[in-house]
Amino acid sequence: MPPLTNAPRQTRVVGWVFSTVAALAVGIAWILLFKLNQTIFTSVGFSTHIAWIFLPAAIRMVSVMVLEWVAVAGLFLGALVTSDPTDYSHFADAIVLSGMSALGPMLAFLLCTRWLKLPDSLEGLNLNQLTIFGLVGALCNVIPHNIYFYITDRMKTPFSGVTPMFVGDVSGTLIVLYLAALILKYCVPKQR
Repeated sequence: MPPLTNAPRQTRVVGWVFSTVAALAVGIAWILLFKLNQTIFTSVGFSTHIAWIFLPAAIRMVSVMVLEWVAVAGLFLGALVTSDPTDYSHFADAIVLSGMSALGPMLAFLLCTRWLKLPDSLEGLNLNQLTIFGLVGALCNVIPHNIYFYITDRMKTPFSGVTPMFVGDVSGTLIVLYLAALILKYCVPKQR
């Protein structure tokens, strides 16, 4: 989104309204996928914060690729809500985990666009590059979370949760994208 500082006041207001609605939509999508994940995949969890299948991971990279910092705000809000922010004894923990969850995909986006020499519009993005975005996004989520879980004594080693969290992020993303592709295939009329 272009900077709105020199734009007329009405344009700036419209931009802020769009950004707010988009951030809320990302946050709501996160919350819905999180609740769906809890309902369906609780039995295949690795620990309290790590799942072998994590559906909300799909919204991370996709939303940041489309909305950039607006998506980061929405991801942060969604992660904060699903971390039970009413438990004030763990509020700082919720802030840190929500921040990592929101900033990881942005870091991946910035790294990948530079590494793959892609324009900000992502024009020319192909399937291999999209796969790289997904894998780097998972790594940028997995590594900081596991280090934090180790530092806060939730894990015996900083790497014990890397594999299940990575698998969870990748599998969750693949499931959501596959279901979205099926919905588009059967619900969107084919153009002739």
